[in-house]
Amino acid sequence: MKKILSLVICLILMCSVVITASAANATATLSGVPSEIKKDATATVTVNLSGTPTISSALVQIELGSGLTLVSGEWKKDGIMKDFNATTGYGVLALNSAGTFDGTVFSFVIKGKTVSATAQNVKVIVTFKNGSAEVGTATATKTVKVVCASHSFGAWAKVDNSNHARTCSACGYKETKAHTWNGGTQTKAPNCKDYGTKTFTCTTCNATKIENIAKTNTHTYGSWTQTKAPTCTAKGTETRTCSVCSKTETRDVKATGHTLGDWKTTKEATCTAKGTQTRACSKCSYKETKDIKALGHKFSNPTVTKEPTCTEKGEEKGVCTRCDKETTNAIPAKGHKVENYTVTTAPTCTQKGEEEGTCKTCNEKVKREVAMVDHTYGEAVVTKEATETESGISTKTCTACGDKVEEEIPALGTTNDNDNTDTNTDNGDKNNQGNDIMIWVVAGVLVASIIAVVVILIIKKKNS
Repeated sequence: MKKILSLVICLILMCSVVITASAANATATLSGVPSEIKKDATATVTVNLSGTPTISSALVQIELGSGLTLVSGEWKKDGIMKDFNATTGYGVLALNSAGTFDGTVFSFVIKGKTVSATAQNVKVIVTFKNGSAEVGTATATKTVKVVCASHSFGAWAKVDNSNHARTCSACGYKETKAHTWNGGTQTKAPNCKDYGTKTFTCTTCNATKIENIAKTNTHTYGSWTQTKAPTCTAKGTETRTCSVCSKTETRDVKATGHTLGDWKTTKEATCTAKGTQTRACSKCSYKETKDIKALGHKFSNPTVTKEPTCTEKGEEKGVCTRCDKETTNAIPAKGHKVENYTVTTAPTCTQKGEEEGTCKTCNEKVKREVAMVDHTYGEAVVTKEATETESGISTKTCTACGDKVEEEIPALGTTNDNDNTDTNTDNGDKNNQGNDIMIWVVAGVLVASIIAVVVILIIKKKNS
């Protein structure tokens, strides 16, 4: 059979036109090759070419790993001869005429034969010929694993913190899935110094993962201890320490303030000089001092040496009972005493008045002001009439001085009667417009009718 096939190919090549070409850029690719194929399952693989030279025939050779079986093959290009042997994996195609060989050129069916953990090769070699000369080849290779139709998996085992996997004992197929973690259990409580931990367990493979629990902000402080005592005027401080992480807190202690004793006289006041009193803080050297008013002289029996009058001070003399000093004191003026005042100038609404009286002590004339009186306004008089849109003005005049006071009169505004009149007028105008239109329409109809009659009469006269 091979001899006959070789003879046919030679005859075809001898009859072909020899064309020189290069296959340096020819590329073969395989599509439809699965990553895995189950035992006894099939898959169709397609051979695609690009960048091929001008050729007159092509040879295809398919090589499969021992775990695969070649079921069939088929050329996808037309030719004067097509041949493929699935047993040997060889095939030949003689083209109708020389040309390029790009596109989908061949397809074949593979079948899973033997389960294997090792990937099986799927290799295709296409040889290009022009006449009897070989002008190049293109090769494509892929791999496929033959797996069990029904796997015999072992136990799930941890791969990492995200996944676990199990492997088929027959074909080595590995199935990977994400862990299914439970809610977790706290295995170490956090505190203010260290992280806590929480352990999660996968419910499928019993793998574990540990996650940290954030530190707490809750400290275990001891009692406050004074580190600086406060004084009367300066703050103190006190500190406490966490027994877990040794963190310390410090706070201020208020100044105590002075503790002052009773006032004590340190300098006695005299008739003419101030005295002083002092008190001191019992905890520090702070002191406070205040004045004691001078006592002033104290007379037992003063003698009036000058009597006071209504307008002038008087004077008295005497000996102070405390300092034995002879002193003189002023006696305040008595001031005028007037029983009845008489108005000498009457007040008005623009000027103050004046009144006069006689002091019964010294008979001196005494004058004083009298307050102005209020304006006396008459009846209001309209000085500007209000209109519908503008306010008016009314004026009051003082009968004594002519002073004027103006008040605003609100605008009258529009009335409902006028609105109705305008509406009726508008309606009347609209009705009149409607009547005019109707008259024009009737007149137009009459004119059209007359014209139509005249035309008919003229036509009848011509016909007769």
